[in-house]
Amino acid sequence: MRFPVRSLQVAASLLALTVLPSVARADPMDLSLNRLSYYNDTPWQGGGVNYDPARWRFNGGCGTTATASAGGQGYAQCNADNQLWADLVNQLGAALAPGLSAPAMTLGYGGFYVGYEMAITNLDASSDAWRRGTEGSVGANVGSGTLARRDRPDTTAFVSRVHVRKGLPLGFELGTQVSHLHSSNIWSIGLDLRWSLFEGFRRGVGYLPDFALRAAVNTMVGQQQMNLTVVDLDAMISKRLTIGGHLRLTPFVGGQFLMIFGDSGVIDFTPTRSAYTECPRQEIRYVPDTRAMTDPNRSPSGLVGQLQCGGGGTGPAGLPGDLNDTRNSSVFNAMRIYRTRFLAGLQLQWEIFTLSGEFSMDVAAPGFLRTPSSDAGRPSTQPDTMGQPAPRTPITLSNYQQWTTTIAVGLTFQ
Repeated sequence: MRFPVRSLQVAASLLALTVLPSVARADPMDLSLNRLSYYNDTPWQGGGVNYDPARWRFNGGCGTTATASAGGQGYAQCNADNQLWADLVNQLGAALAPGLSAPAMTLGYGGFYVGYEMAITNLDASSDAWRRGTEGSVGANVGSGTLARRDRPDTTAFVSRVHVRKGLPLGFELGTQVSHLHSSNIWSIGLDLRWSLFEGFRRGVGYLPDFALRAAVNTMVGQQQMNLTVVDLDAMISKRLTIGGHLRLTPFVGGQFLMIFGDSGVIDFTPTRSAYTECPRQEIRYVPDTRAMTDPNRSPSGLVGQLQCGGGGTGPAGLPGDLNDTRNSSVFNAMRIYRTRFLAGLQLQWEIFTLSGEFSMDVAAPGFLRTPSSDAGRPSTQPDTMGQPAPRTPITLSNYQQWTTTIAVGLTFQ
């Protein structure tokens, strides 16, 4: 069937417009990574702090007067909470994973598909990663500023996706997709390449199923706080059934291996304070790297760069000069996570119209492709032993089982 290319472009543009936000604004699912922090509120003594392990606080609000409550030190220094960051990257990566919603059989050399897909993924609403890591709304938040947390976080993530695929010779198929997480300003773009190794037998040995492999990647765009990329490797089998000569039903099953790569930009944990007001002459000084010699993340030179103040500036009254706001910005630890999933679905095609449904779910606990550094976890709240620094709790991934249900409607031209 021949179809004007310009008409396809117009159709794709109209589909994309259905999910474009009308104005830029803070929405409930927008990221608020400056809430993912912790601090120690041990009062200053003798010009310095000897951290009391029992005074570590993991509830946000660092770098403000709120840390002075219950006899604590006001404006306590901020630390990045990499545990909550890991939980957020893990679950958000599953929600933004590349869509499929198609059987193993490709479109054919002259084939073309354009469709709109809606994916629904469950979220662990009880996790502080979502309660504090996303904006929420004024009526659904407890507290204010970096102390705020959502009391009614979303239990599901809704992702709209425009997906375009084009058939190529030798059983290959190239696709691209644009996705949007509802109730947020989070968008992602993706590319997928599929190869159907075995298809086309409709007579004789036609009982054999089609078999295909696919590699796909989705990456978040337009976000300064987070860089998130999800790579998907999957294998699938399917078998087309024809009813009445016109209606085609194609059930399919397969497996997915997701690799989630999460990195953060520099996060300002105290947006109400100005580092340049408190320290106009900022400079990098190299200090000894205190990580263990066996730590793979330790600097080869034994030194690490640290942002320090060269003097000048004014800060909050009573705050020691070396606790100026330059200490309250940080970068979260890079997360490299994998997930293993099972998927099953059914596609219905009548003439050029297609309707697909797909369900995927975790079949094993998530894991790390690369273990986070030993100093990235939360510090222990137990007293030190033998004068040694308190040990840190290794970062772990919750075994919360996520599933995704996808419904797709589209036009297929062959």
